Amino acid sequence: MKLLGCICLVAGTAIGAGMIALPISLAKFGLVLGSLLMLGTWAISYFSALLNLELNLRAGKGLPLGALSLHFSSYRAYFAGSTSLLLLCFSLLCAYLYGGASTLVSLDEFPLSFNHTAIIFATCLGLIMLCSIKKIDKINRFLFLGLILVVGFMLIGILWHLDYSHIPASPGLNLSLKDVNIVLPIVFTSFGFQVIFHTLTNYANNDSVMLKKAFFWGSLIPAIVYIAWTFCVCGLIYYHDSALFEKMTCSGIEVGEMIKALSHITQSPFMHYLVWVISFLVILTSAFGVLLGLIDTLKTKHPILNHHWVAVITAIIPALCVCLVVPNAFIKVLSFAGMILSFMALLLPMYLLYCSNRADNNSKYWYPVLKNPFLQLVIAGYGLWVIGSELQNIFSRI
Repeated sequence: MKLLGCICLVAGTAIGAGMIALPISLAKFGLVLGSLLMLGTWAISYFSALLNLELNLRAGKGLPLGALSLHFSSYRAYFAGSTSLLLLCFSLLCAYLYGGASTLVSLDEFPLSFNHTAIIFATCLGLIMLCSIKKIDKINRFLFLGLILVVGFMLIGILWHLDYSHIPASPGLNLSLKDVNIVLPIVFTSFGFQVIFHTLTNYANNDSVMLKKAFFWGSLIPAIVYIAWTFCVCGLIYYHDSALFEKMTCSGIEVGEMIKALSHITQSPFMHYLVWVISFLVILTSAFGVLLGLIDTLKTKHPILNHHWVAVITAIIPALCVCLVVPNAFIKVLSFAGMILSFMALLLPMYLLYCSNRADNNSKYWYPVLKNPFLQLVIAGYGLWVIGSELQNIFSRI
């Protein structure tokens, strides 16, 4: 059962904002190219998991990225690792708070404003985080299995309404490298389970086989769900509301707007609530995983933060403030998080593995596939591409 719990935590952390963002971000790419892009990103994400698990296992226990950097390298690496991990966690949490509040507000006749909804949502998350990790694991396992069940019903319902002779299989005519650079950080962030490596390493008692299985299946499930969900959502909107789909290809719609469109297209009250439940559950389960990793990391930063409730408050308040003041923060923050994630999940761990091997040429590899120099080159090259893409996106918006 612990393996199932770990798989659910990995998959639940990954399946989150990406579930909502990917149909909007990949609409321009068409379903075939978009699916290939997601499969390639899944492969990179899985090998990044093995890379980070390798470092945790060599350290003898699960350590946050900053502590791993100090263990294998220097204080400069420690600062870079700690800063990137905190930036990533706060960015993702901000996106989840914004997406969760936006999803709730999208309900017909919802009585509260966006700001009030975001504050209540953040408060509820904080109260749940006050529980032990075992209780949170059970809650998350229940929610995630419920999510998979609801997604299954939803996909069946959408497939029933889908006209397979009118699906956007091929990319738009004006697709360019710039479009790839825009979407690449968002797709990579959609597999953002890297914040819980140290937490699960300790939870699994350094069991390398269990951890490998947990991250393989825990990362593959989101890839399958993302492809199926994007296929259904884009296909349905493309056929029933071409104007909205055109707007999606320009990433010009809000999360709530897409959710409302799906529920109206299906013309079924039952399907309407299924859309809402899926959207809310994917964000909630993702927020659990990110918060667990963030709270564990904060506890290592200062003695005051060793008090669990102080760490919980410190984790939630900054993200909530950004959520309340930045308009349309969902896609913007996810894209920024992709740049941070590529550094902390790919480039820095590659450097730390190099430092570990240099200190001990006879280091045992828990995962021998990481010895492959071509794989190392692909991981490093992809990480640099994602960072370069987001820097280009940032400067183009200035």
